Amino acid sequence: MDDVDDILNNGRAAEEDMADEDEEVEEDEEGEEEEVDAGQNEEDDDDDNDDDDDDDDDDDELGLKTGASETGNQDDGDNDNDDEDDDDENEEDEEDGSEGGSEDGNDLNSEKARQQTAPGNSKDQEMEREEDWTKADAKQREDGEQEKRDSDGIVETASGEQPGQEDQDVEMKDAAANGENEGESDDEKTSAASKFDKLYNYYTQMLRSAKISDTYNIYPTAAIPIQTDVNALAMSKGLKYLFLGGSDGFIRKYDFLNTMDGKLALTILQKHSLAESIQNAGILVSYWENEIPQKKSEIRFLKNNKEYEPKISPVHSLEVQSECLFLLSGLDNGGITLQGVRYMEGSIGHYFKGKEGHNNVVNLLKLNGSEDKFFSGSWDKRLLEWDLQTGGILNEFRGGASEYSAIEMRPQYSSVNINEVASDLKSSTGQDQDEDDDMGSLFGDDEEEDSKAKPDMEEAKTTENTSSTLEEISKTTLNVVYDESVFMTSGLNGSVHIWDRRTTNAPVLKLERGPKVPPWCQSACWSMDGDHIYVGRRNAVVEEFDLKNPTQPSNTLKLPGISGPVSCVKAMPNNRQVLCASKDNIRIYDTKADFSKGSTIPFLIVPGHHGGSISNLYVDPTCRFLVSTSGTRGWQGNSTDTTFIYEIDLE
Repeated sequence: MDDVDDILNNGRAAEEDMADEDEEVEEDEEGEEEEVDAGQNEEDDDDDNDDDDDDDDDDDELGLKTGASETGNQDDGDNDNDDEDDDDENEEDEEDGSEGGSEDGNDLNSEKARQQTAPGNSKDQEMEREEDWTKADAKQREDGEQEKRDSDGIVETASGEQPGQEDQDVEMKDAAANGENEGESDDEKTSAASKFDKLYNYYTQMLRSAKISDTYNIYPTAAIPIQTDVNALAMSKGLKYLFLGGSDGFIRKYDFLNTMDGKLALTILQKHSLAESIQNAGILVSYWENEIPQKKSEIRFLKNNKEYEPKISPVHSLEVQSECLFLLSGLDNGGITLQGVRYMEGSIGHYFKGKEGHNNVVNLLKLNGSEDKFFSGSWDKRLLEWDLQTGGILNEFRGGASEYSAIEMRPQYSSVNINEVASDLKSSTGQDQDEDDDMGSLFGDDEEEDSKAKPDMEEAKTTENTSSTLEEISKTTLNVVYDESVFMTSGLNGSVHIWDRRTTNAPVLKLERGPKVPPWCQSACWSMDGDHIYVGRRNAVVEEFDLKNPTQPSNTLKLPGISGPVSCVKAMPNNRQVLCASKDNIRIYDTKADFSKGSTIPFLIVPGHHGGSISNLYVDPTCRFLVSTSGTRGWQGNSTDTTFIYEIDLE
């Protein structure tokens, strides 16, 4: 009986142990179901289009798989071990169950062991479990492929990003990069603007220094030998290029800056008979013909019928745009060609001629400050103003009785109102009175003329007052700014006229030459203040006119009689000294010399030029350089075949 009781007690203890194990397994299953529910919630957020039944099965499978992946202790292959390993694992699961079973992987193994040892376990349940494990493996593979496709941007990712969001991100990055590039371009523009401002300030300071200078020391440093008469000269912005027009029909382009830097030296033969300070030679960049446009019927083709012989004209006048976009050249048939310089160098872009144009040599060209209009003077005794936008004639200034030899715009800050001076002269001479005062007053003509004259006078005063606030150097062209409402012209017959741009039928003032002065004038210029005019005469004198009393010369600058006709004059910025070019030399004349101190020579000779007519004298806006060309301009005299470049020191 004792043996039976012991057997029964052992059976009851085994049943209690099995019950305890079943309770622990149920608790583990409940924990796993909670984990499966959490995984199901996450999976439902990612994949809303699956069916409900499939979701439940997948949740169970995913929960099992998630538990295995979180532990990291066993792989999927560990779940399919051999039967011999299963016994060992079951023993370990029993031990872990007694200790509490905290790890998920061990829970799975314990569940598997329970399923194998639990009573009532059928083959159908085992097949269902195998199917569940197979579905779990398939689901895992699908999830892996899904994540791979999501990483490639094909479908939605787990983070919820849309397929086009990557393109948007790329576009945003490109926009940011473009913004950085725009910022860099803005910085470059700012630096370029600051550099230009420094250059502009330098030009302005140099001009002001030249204005307050007492005298100038001028000496030659470079020479450009040219075996022809140089009739015209032009300079680009910033003294970059120098253009020379010769009587041989060629326009030559020189690199002025590198020439002054001494990049090319004169040969020994070229230095012969030149001053010792002259060491540099002109650097020729290019040259081309001053071609006259022809009709197709007039063109002479060569034998190949592809090339033709151009018709060339001597270069009598030149004017270049500040940025070298175009160049104007005067022809001997009365035409004016607009030629390319920076682009399509030497090609003719437009031909200013027409029926109303000039019909003789165009020897004067002058661009305005904005470089959209220009003046032209010719041997046909006509002075025209052209519009570069339309190519037509804007104005024709009538009243000239001779070939024009010079045209100059008046400098700013002039204290003389030429309209008031002209009206005072007319009233003093009685030229303003009508021939029939009774008829004029009867029909009210005098009142109409007075009403028309008053606005003109007020407009002139307003223009002169506003000109005082203008800049001295133009920021666009880096040239000296002039008052373009008033300009001066000279003629070969010795006449000097002052024009108001608003009046085209006649000049406002006519400056009469002094006694015993021959009727001849090749050059005339304004003083720096715009109140005086210097006129070169044929008898080796330079006449000075004061516009406050223009009836006669206020001063006469006498040169040695052997110097010959004065072919060119140029006033210096200090409003005191004048460059006078004659056949023998170039002299710098002091117009305010004090003869009481015993000095009998009011001028100094500028070395370099000797023995020829000077056609042009150019002083740059900073008054650092002087350029002289030798040529007859189609009139009388001879040439030295050399162009000199001088440096100017302020003293």
